[in-house]
Amino acid sequence: MSERLVIRLGSQAQQPIPWITWSEEQQTVISSGVLSGAEGLASLSERAGGRPVEVLVDSSALTLTEVTLPAKAQRQAMKALPFMLEDELSEDVERLHFVPGSRDGDQLSVVVVAHSQLKMWLEWLAEAGLPVKKMVPDVLALGRVDDTELSVMQLEQQLLIRTGEGRGMVLEPEWLTFMAESLAGEGRSWALFTPLTLPEGIEGLEQPLELPMQALAQGFVRTPANLLTGPYAPAKELSKLVTVWSKVGIAAAVLLTLVLAHRGVAWYQLEQERTALRAEGERIYRQLFPQERRVPNPRGQLEAKVRALGGDAGSGQLLPMMANLESAFAQLPDVRPTGIRFDGNRSEVRLQLVGKDFAQFERFKELASAHYDVESGAINNDEAGVSGVMTLRAKG
Repeated sequence: MSERLVIRLGSQAQQPIPWITWSEEQQTVISSGVLSGAEGLASLSERAGGRPVEVLVDSSALTLTEVTLPAKAQRQAMKALPFMLEDELSEDVERLHFVPGSRDGDQLSVVVVAHSQLKMWLEWLAEAGLPVKKMVPDVLALGRVDDTELSVMQLEQQLLIRTGEGRGMVLEPEWLTFMAESLAGEGRSWALFTPLTLPEGIEGLEQPLELPMQALAQGFVRTPANLLTGPYAPAKELSKLVTVWSKVGIAAAVLLTLVLAHRGVAWYQLEQERTALRAEGERIYRQLFPQERRVPNPRGQLEAKVRALGGDAGSGQLLPMMANLESAFAQLPDVRPTGIRFDGNRSEVRLQLVGKDFAQFERFKELASAHYDVESGAINNDEAGVSGVMTLRAKG
């Protein structure tokens, strides 16, 4: 069937949902509209009428990135892909779904989406009775035009910007002026798929005027990255894989099981160590910053805190230094840090502390002196307790 129902889902249930039914054969729009939010998706089930349902999703809820991965090594390295990108992501890789996209030489584009976000989109569609086999980032369905810097389209209250084969972003219109300088890399024209006023100094190359969803529906079929892979692959595709594996034979399956079992023991031990280290890092971070509820990546978050304070996160000394204070904080639960500044070059930590009384401050200084040279600053006393600054330097 040449007719398709194409839907664009926002990252939140209350965002508008534009849709279009498109005839590929006749290259015409059959119908189109905008729903007020996800609760209205059920109204499209009858309109689908047996047509394939294709879904675009808000790229602001995704991470579009690249890794250097030679084509010959791609099959072996795909399982390691999450850990290759771990330092770039603010969320635990175990909570993320990784989808390989297009390739340019050794550069492989990758789409990353949270399992929770992807499951939410699929729940909306399932509750509305809309089966889907392909789900793609909206910016990657936006066409690219030769000899232009990038492609831009306004969809509802957002700007879709495609900057490369597997790269793009979604911006609020008011942010375009602030981002223009960094986006205009080589100074070429921008391809405009909807009328827009561009920042001064940027030339727009207007494309044939169409409905935004029409342009995206036409570009959908050329989009290589389908989020519905692995555990999210449609049932029909999974059944094909099962059939193929059944032909391999029981003997091969048994051999594979033995090999995986042997390797699984080693992987389990490594994973246990990795989990313990992650838990220790989270515990220390929560002790330092008790007001923060989410700690998906304690190392990355702590390094960001240090950079913001002017410290050198690259020295790697902060965590060991704070770990040595664990006993002191445990014995004096009323003494807690409200601020921290780290100087890696001088192996120095400056703590802003609050406590119950002067005696606790003196006791904390005594305990910390077992590991560091401690210098006390001015200590203030008020109705809430005492507060002050202590500077800790590595001995020797």
